[in-house]
Amino acid sequence: MGARGRAAGLALVAGAAVLLALGGPARGGDGGGGDILTPATAARQPADPGRALFVRMGCGSCHRLAAGAGIGQVAPDLDLLLPNYGAASLRAKIVDPYPAGVPEEFLAMPEDFGRRMNAREVDELVDFLLGTVRD
Repeated sequence: MGARGRAAGLALVAGAAVLLALGGPARGGDGGGGDILTPATAARQPADPGRALFVRMGCGSCHRLAAGAGIGQVAPDLDLLLPNYGAASLRAKIVDPYPAGVPEEFLAMPEDFGRRMNAREVDELVDFLLGTVRD
């Protein structure tokens, strides 16, 4: 495993530790005390498969994103960052976060999402993420 793989693994472990220290996943929804958002409950929300993918892939353990109940503090805040992306650029960032020759400050983004998700799933995740900007 390379340095990036170790860094990604450490970031995931750190995110999981933060979740456990805080007593589990954040509550989803409007802050009004809705159901706890877990991979199981997110997967039961067929109307928004992208949100379920955000949870299942563990994105919220590193990234903050209000619409996805993301509470992570080790990666960029998606609520602030997503308005800077279009569909193509976001898809590229998810599938190939560290293209050759592009300097990066944050090197813990998993590099295997292109293998762990099929093209339809990546599209659903991108649609969900970009939909949070319009909401």
